[in-house]
Amino acid sequence: MTTTFAMPTVCGPKISAAISLGALALALAMPSAALAAAPAAPAAPAADTLPAGVTDIVVTAQKRSERLQDVPVAVSSVSGDMLKAANLTNITDIRFLAPSVQFAESNSVRGEGFAIRGVGTFAFADGTEQSVSVVVDGVVLGRPGMGTGDLADVAQVDVLRGPQGMLFGKGGSAGVVSISTRNPTQNFEGSARVSYGTDNETKLEGVLNVPLTENLAWRTTGYFNHRDGFINNVYTGQTLGGQSEGGFRTKLLFKPDSDLSVLASFDWGHHSSACCQSVIVGTVGAAANNYVVQRLAAYNIVPSLDNRETNVGGPVYLNMTQWGGSLQIDKSIGDYTLTSITAFRRWVLHDNTDTGFTDTPFFPVNGADEAQQQLTQELRLASPKRGLVDYVVGLYYFNQNLKAAYPQQGQLGLPASTAVYSRKAQPDIQTLNYALFGQGNINLTPQWKLIVGGRYTHDDLTMIRYNRTLVSPTDNAFPGAPPLAFDQTTYPSNRKADNFSYKLGTEYKITPDVMTYFTYSRGYKGPGIGLVSGYSLGQPLFSNPEIPTNYEIGLKTAWFNRRLVFNIDAFTTDIKDFQTQISTPFIFNGTNLAILQIANAGKVRSRGIEMDFSARPTDRLTISGNAAYIDAKFAYFPNGTCNYPTQPGCFVSTTIPGTTTTVPATRFFNNTGNVLPNSPKFTYSLNANYDVPVTSEITGFIKANYNYRSSVNFSANGDPLTFQRGYGIAGGQIGVRDADGRWNVAVFARNLFNTRFVTAISNNGSYQTAWLTTQAMRTIGVLGDVKF
Repeated sequence: MTTTFAMPTVCGPKISAAISLGALALALAMPSAALAAAPAAPAAPAADTLPAGVTDIVVTAQKRSERLQDVPVAVSSVSGDMLKAANLTNITDIRFLAPSVQFAESNSVRGEGFAIRGVGTFAFADGTEQSVSVVVDGVVLGRPGMGTGDLADVAQVDVLRGPQGMLFGKGGSAGVVSISTRNPTQNFEGSARVSYGTDNETKLEGVLNVPLTENLAWRTTGYFNHRDGFINNVYTGQTLGGQSEGGFRTKLLFKPDSDLSVLASFDWGHHSSACCQSVIVGTVGAAANNYVVQRLAAYNIVPSLDNRETNVGGPVYLNMTQWGGSLQIDKSIGDYTLTSITAFRRWVLHDNTDTGFTDTPFFPVNGADEAQQQLTQELRLASPKRGLVDYVVGLYYFNQNLKAAYPQQGQLGLPASTAVYSRKAQPDIQTLNYALFGQGNINLTPQWKLIVGGRYTHDDLTMIRYNRTLVSPTDNAFPGAPPLAFDQTTYPSNRKADNFSYKLGTEYKITPDVMTYFTYSRGYKGPGIGLVSGYSLGQPLFSNPEIPTNYEIGLKTAWFNRRLVFNIDAFTTDIKDFQTQISTPFIFNGTNLAILQIANAGKVRSRGIEMDFSARPTDRLTISGNAAYIDAKFAYFPNGTCNYPTQPGCFVSTTIPGTTTTVPATRFFNNTGNVLPNSPKFTYSLNANYDVPVTSEITGFIKANYNYRSSVNFSANGDPLTFQRGYGIAGGQIGVRDADGRWNVAVFARNLFNTRFVTAISNNGSYQTAWLTTQAMRTIGVLGDVKF
């Protein structure tokens, strides 16, 4: 067996690049210009005699159906068929097909989230929205854990890069991951998909579409996924990391005439796993008598990046249920279209991990019990796309309530201490958001248009009540967090914010197949409530709004009768008051601990170049790919914090650096100039599909994919022990299908060369822990599809 390791190193090559898109636009336009100036050539063959080119991709990046090549927005679009070809079924797997997208995993889905162009929100802060919004069928998901489910019966996933608040609901200051599932049709049809692979990985999906009457159709989808665990708990004998999930989605489409469409949708899903326990991969900095390290040795556990063992004694579980429904009404009023989307969703979470990393009650309880519900309403009007001006205008409403309890309990120092310490923070958070938005085009000529957009947003964020108790009445109070209670009537716990964000730009079609654009946009992400478990009266309860400013220039082209589509863009984004998680470390009972908080970094800057292409050299071969070079850094963040008290570069101050605010003696770290956590500079992906006729009735096919990520650091302060070098993973399918596409069978592989990597590394000064993923392990299996 061949195994490739993505091992930490201290340094790596630096890459620099520059490009003039204006010059490139001129160069790419020259062939068309030359043809226009040349003598008349023989007439082109009729369209129906030309060889097939790359299939047009239709997106709704501007809240109306348009060809991707006609949209002046940087968009990566992944079809449901491409997801199937890569045998990817989870929303988080988008990172392996769209190179500007990253996903950070943690010991709870509450701390996970997407990043686009290096920018995301990775924090345990349930009162803070995500910089990258996840939108499913037009409905914004209010919490990051809601956007980590199955991709069943998906039509398309569009990744919109850069601020998208003009048209996409709440948030989207860094971008949007927009997922569209298939709607009912007037065809009776169905499909089933079964796959089985390594570690008993089982995936089942079934779809049934039924036309009930000539104007009423129904579609339902069900799915079930399972995989065994891969982390051996040598203390309990349990295997951790395994998961099972299942759910369904059902849709009813009513179209009494060509002017009215009513789509009702309901879905339910449940996830259960022994997740998300990290493992110890290093003991740099540990004293010879470190208790945790001694317990590892007692069980013959060897810390390394190849470690798949732990000896925790506390419970490890993640149980998550969500459900919701929506009603979308589209009504044509003359040449205008009025759309209403009303949706309600509920999400319930129960989880726990043992963060003590021993078989003794060091810190066995560190969990969450949450219940979130949201009500959203969007109303928009789209004008016809002709004449001097066309536009989309609308209203948006978002109402979210989150009630939670965060139990934390342990002895926090062994074997010297036998006292039990605990805290159980119980916040009740209300989020209200209202917005008026619009975006339009001024069509100066058939080739040239101006782009104007704006959005007024009002946020109202309230800690309705807060109660911190002990987990057990006989416990001692957690260090720095004695029992505390207040509500909105007894303590200032409300924050309102008003904002006007906007977008200006221009688009020019050099030829029918070559378009260039430039946009300037100012985005917005509302204020947030920081982490509340260790809150003390008088501390800042809210973080300031996050304000990105983005400049972008792009070029979209099609060549050789659309056999080749090539797009490129360059951007620079400055983010003021970037919301990020910081930790204040302290020592208790000889143990390194930390208080996590949300704070505003002074300024973040992200710059880069992105490209994507699709090519169909022959009728049998299709190739696509994309790449990105992104330099995302803290332009000004003097008040970052240390990973552990004795970290090199860490200093103590009674004034928050960069401000005049006085605080108790606190350790800080100047993060200015450091790369954003988990932000690779260079990424790319390649996909290929080749068909080989076997007989007149059967066609063979080969599908291959490869994804590469350059080195990253998982710490904002650039800790060399949280560094991971670059890696690439390959996968694909080999199989056969019938001529009509009614069935296919295949052998598939993910991470074919067994490249090892981790999704996060942390360092507390005594030992280093890492979060593992099944994507970092070779998976080989078989699958079958059938349609009727």
